[in-house]
Amino acid sequence: MLADAILTIRRANEAALRRRLALRSQRHPIVLVDRWLGEVETLVEANRAPVPEPLVREISGFLRRLDGRLYRRLRRNRGRNSLKVLDVLFDAEEQLL
Repeated sequence: MLADAILTIRRANEAALRRRLALRSQRHPIVLVDRWLGEVETLVEANRAPVPEPLVREISGFLRRLDGRLYRRLRRNRGRNSLKVLDVLFDAEEQLL
């Protein structure tokens, strides 16, 4: 009887952990986009127009998997204008929500 109770508790704990991990994996894309939005907004506030190429590469890798249209809009922005990157990120965030 005690062994059954311990087994039930262990299974409940494992199920709760799986639910938490699933929720975290669902929220991960939103967290990424929010972080990028913050970085690009900081650039806009500092009047630094071009977004650094490593950041654009990171964002474009994500957008390629999320939405090809947004990916193409980002890559068409050859000058890496921060306002245009910000616009694409807002559209990506809207899609994720």
